[in-house]
Amino acid sequence: MKYDLSIYELGQLLTKLTKDYKVELLSKAKLSGGWMTIVGEVDIISVPEDKVVIKGNNIITMNIKDQDCGGSYIKITGAKNGVFNIDIANTKYKELGGTGISLNKTKINEDECKLRIDEDMIFTIRNAKLKDIEALI
Repeated sequence: MKYDLSIYELGQLLTKLTKDYKVELLSKAKLSGGWMTIVGEVDIISVPEDKVVIKGNNIITMNIKDQDCGGSYIKITGAKNGVFNIDIANTKYKELGGTGISLNKTKINEDECKLRIDEDMIFTIRNAKLKDIEALI
């Protein structure tokens, strides 16, 4: 399902998700010679506290924790009257056969969801059903 959320709505959704589920992030940024990726478990530090977008009340701050370090901060900043295009879907995977000769059928994992912001940020929500995530929105 596709949704358009304000920075306030996105902050509230991410806060609820990280409290109830294990949420991991894969974020990528295109560079001139390649790309940069950030991967880790998400911990929400701060979100906008009011629906009104003003300076200082338009930032979601997240700590992305890796196995070996304390983490890195990422900030999502919302523009005035701007919305984020998000897409929520079940995760998909391919199962490999023991002989290697099998049809490459894509299967759907009913117990895990992905929340994608544009094409650059993919949140994996572990042990969550799609209908439960949609109910939070």
